[in-house]
Amino acid sequence: MSGSNNRLNSKRAIHFVSSLTLTSTLVHIALRFIQILHLPHNCIIGTIPPELGQLRHLLSLELHGNGLSGEMPRAIYDLENLQALNLADQYGGDRECTKTDGRVVDINYRMGGLGVRYEENVGLTGTLGPEIGAWRSMKGLYLFKNSFEGVIPESIGNLRYLRFLRLNDNFIGGSLPNAITKLRNLRDLRLADNFLVSSLPSDLGLMTDLRILTLNGNSIFGEIPDGLYNLKKLSALRLDDTLMREAPWLAVRNEGINGSISTLIGGLQDLEHLYLNNNPISGTIPTELGLCKKLKTLRVHRTYIEGEMPDNICPLRDKNLSSVYSDCGPYNGTAVPFIKCSCCTDCCDHSTGVCIADD
Repeated sequence: MSGSNNRLNSKRAIHFVSSLTLTSTLVHIALRFIQILHLPHNCIIGTIPPELGQLRHLLSLELHGNGLSGEMPRAIYDLENLQALNLADQYGGDRECTKTDGRVVDINYRMGGLGVRYEENVGLTGTLGPEIGAWRSMKGLYLFKNSFEGVIPESIGNLRYLRFLRLNDNFIGGSLPNAITKLRNLRDLRLADNFLVSSLPSDLGLMTDLRILTLNGNSIFGEIPDGLYNLKKLSALRLDDTLMREAPWLAVRNEGINGSISTLIGGLQDLEHLYLNNNPISGTIPTELGLCKKLKTLRVHRTYIEGEMPDNICPLRDKNLSSVYSDCGPYNGTAVPFIKCSCCTDCCDHSTGVCIADD
C-alpha cells in the first residue's frame, strides 16, 4: 500500500487500540473527517468525551466491550450521519489489561480500578433523549448491557432505516411507544430485562421484516395481538418472565401475557424459538404450531395452558426441536399435570416451578 493511501486510511478509519482513556485529544489529531471509529473489546476506561460530537462525518462508532462509564454525552446526537452506534457491553466482563507502568486495568470497576478500587462499574448511564430522532440514517443501534434509564422516546419512529435495535439489559421504563411500529425495516428488536410496563402495540404486525423480538424480563401485559402473527419472518419470540416477580412495585392489573395462543401461529413458518413461560396465558396448544417445522425451542411451562401436546408437534423432535418444556409434571407433586406430553424434554410442576428432565 502506498504512503498516500496509508495517510488516507489513518484519517478515515481507526479500528483498534490498546488500553487507554478516551480524551478530547483523540478528536484533535487530524480526525475531523474520520468516518469510521472502531475500538471494541479493549480496556478503554473513563467517560466518553463530548468532543466526539465534533466528528460530523462519522458514519460508524463502535466502542462496545470496554469499561466505559458515566453519562453518554448529549453531543453524540450531533452525529447526524451515523449509520451504526455500538456502545454496548460496558460492564461485567472479565477483561484485564496491564498498562506500561505495570498497573492492572480491571473494567469491572470504574476507571479500571485505578481510582476507587471497589466502586463498581455499571456502564454508561443517562437517558435516551428525543434528539435520537436526528439519527435518520441509523441502521444499527446497540446500547445493551449498560445502565440507561428513562423511556424510549416517540422520536424513535424517525429512524426509518433502522434494522437492529438492542436496548436489552438496562433500566429503561415506561411503555412501548406506538412510534416503534413505524420501523418497517427493523429485523432485530431486543428490549429484554428492562423495566418496561406495557402491552404489545396493536400495530406490531406492520413490522413485517422483524426476525427477532425479545421482551422477556419486563412487565408486559395483555393478549398477544393478532397482528404479531403477520410477522412471517419471525425466528425468535420471547415473551417469557413478564410477571416481574422481583419488582412488585411495578405490578399492574392483569399482569403478564394472558389470552391464548392463536391458531394463526401456524403461519410463522420460520419460527425457531418460542418462549411463553411464566405467564398467565391459558387455553390449549393449537395443532397449527406443528406447521412450524423449523422449531427448535418451545417453552410453555408455568402457564395455565392445559390439555395435550398436539400429535403433530412430537414428530418435530426428530427434526430440529431439541427442547420442550411444559407443565407435564404432577401438579404440586401429586395432582394431575396441566399438560399431557409424551415428547417433552422437561416436565415442570406448575405450582413449584421445578422442572425435571424427562428425555
